[in-house]
Amino acid sequence: MALAMPAHRFKQVDVFTVRPLFGNPVAVVFDADDLTGEQMLKVANWTNLSETTFFQRPTVPEADYRLRIFTPTGELPFAGHPTVGSAHAALEAGLVTKSVFTMECGAGLLPLRVDGEGAGRRIYVRAPDAEIVHEFATSVDALSEALGASVAADPPPASARNGPVWLFCRMESADAVAGLAPDMTAVARVSRDLGVGGLATFALVDEASHAVHVRCFAPAFGIPEDPVTGSANASLPAYLARYGLLDRTGREYVASQGTELGRDGRVHVRVLDEEGRAEIGGQAVTVIEGEIRLADAVKARRGVYPELAPTLTASGGPPLVVVDNDDASSAATEQ
Repeated sequence: MALAMPAHRFKQVDVFTVRPLFGNPVAVVFDADDLTGEQMLKVANWTNLSETTFFQRPTVPEADYRLRIFTPTGELPFAGHPTVGSAHAALEAGLVTKSVFTMECGAGLLPLRVDGEGAGRRIYVRAPDAEIVHEFATSVDALSEALGASVAADPPPASARNGPVWLFCRMESADAVAGLAPDMTAVARVSRDLGVGGLATFALVDEASHAVHVRCFAPAFGIPEDPVTGSANASLPAYLARYGLLDRTGREYVASQGTELGRDGRVHVRVLDEEGRAEIGGQAVTVIEGEIRLADAVKARRGVYPELAPTLTASGGPPLVVVDNDDASSAATEQ
């Protein structure tokens, strides 16, 4: 008789949108305390989304839940759209019932709040403080060549870190951003050479619906273009503050991203101080929910399901090799 595989609740949520199949999707796995970090990485590789998240019990009393965030290649300390999408899933599932709550993640304890109800509900997270890492004034030509369009030299391109590291490249117009056709091999190469996760291109615009238009490219980590990027939008205010551009956007603004991919997301940004510390938020909608069936790693290691020990399987998918290693950080890449 075949042994039934334990199942984990599962949702796939589109973030920074209220329309299914728009925004940026995140896969969310509940009750993941029995999974090792390496197994979470296997699941993230299988979903093949930019991020997959896993709810666990918090390790500190101040947190309502612990969230681990994985790309197909490694674990991230923080990412914006997975944080908002997972909070949406937690509220929907009753994991949290408060309008203000706290998430534990690799970046520490992050406060979240809920604004509104129903389809109009927005979820905000106080993002980790972003720091400007390096200016790349001498790399304008290389960046322009990789992107296939001229990058503005003033203010210079610069990288910022709030978990992931994005290199911000200002373009002169929204049309310039929209018309980008990057050489992804060159973008991956220049990203590695400059020590960043990807290139975050943007233009300041005078539109009634939004003040910034953004596109983010991270082919070095398997993501040619990210549809809507919370971490980049959360660290952009630090760049704007550094170079005196916050007067162009105001302290509260909306960023548009994903239009060129047909995903059309909106990120709500609230700048908290002169340093560009920020809170980001948006709407979300659940598109898929059910369960993901995984071999119970704990019981397999203890010999209860010895025949399942070598594999981790996902319902409808092929077996994936499991390494008994609870520290995925050694394989993780900071995106």
